[in-house]
Amino acid sequence: MKLNKTLLTLIVACFANCSALLGQSVIQRTSASIDMLGSLAPFRSTEVATAEFGIVDEVLVRRGEFVQSGTPLGRLNSEQPRAALKEAEADAFATGTLETARRDVEFSSRRVQQTRPLVEQSKASPRELEKFELDLKIAEAKFKTQTEAKQLSQARLEKAEIALSERTIRAPHEGVVVEIYKKEGEYIAGNAPAFVKLLDISKLRATFMLSEQMADKFRDRTSAEIRLSNLVVVSGQIEYIAPFADASGRTIELTVVIDNPDHSIRAANCELVNP
Repeated sequence: MKLNKTLLTLIVACFANCSALLGQSVIQRTSASIDMLGSLAPFRSTEVATAEFGIVDEVLVRRGEFVQSGTPLGRLNSEQPRAALKEAEADAFATGTLETARRDVEFSSRRVQQTRPLVEQSKASPRELEKFELDLKIAEAKFKTQTEAKQLSQARLEKAEIALSERTIRAPHEGVVVEIYKKEGEYIAGNAPAFVKLLDISKLRATFMLSEQMADKFRDRTSAEIRLSNLVVVSGQIEYIAPFADASGRTIELTVVIDNPDHSIRAANCELVNP
């Protein structure tokens, strides 16, 4: 009987101690978190669009797929740009006209050089030399025209190459594909150029609406600590503090950016730790 009473006394004492410790922990956490609940969101959310319009030939990604910056997401029909590229290549790589103009300059230049000493020796007419010099100027002008035409052809080729490359829609940054707006065979038009939605979760942005007194504690700080939903505390860089309070709620916005390189943080709720 005495043994049972002793055990009962120990159980009651242990329960009282645990309750006190648990209450202390809850009080501490609550006092450090009053009015500091916040939300987590991806660092960037991008509706990837295309400057080119047309029919989707290929969709190269799936929903939920992680992609690096520059990864091809899809391709538009490219028959017309490919034809334009072939035409530009043929024009840019053609050298016959330019080579002929260059040889005309060389020939006219040699003829002038050969005729000048003959004129000095009275073995050739000055009028003949004037004609050869005029022929040289005309040949040089033609060569310059052909050179400029070749440069213009190269510019057209570069433009055609860019136009073809833009038929491939690429990721502007790393992220996870969460929406695909167009399927193969569908048309991307100017009034709806979005192709996929991409979320960059390598970093997360935490947003808090603080009282003026609480916001003042962070104005001289560059970092802040954030408690996640699993109670893990991480440090982040303060991105923005509003210069004045919101008129409707008398609160000041604070945003903090935290790293999430392994994409392990998925919860949308968090708490700002009182400094």
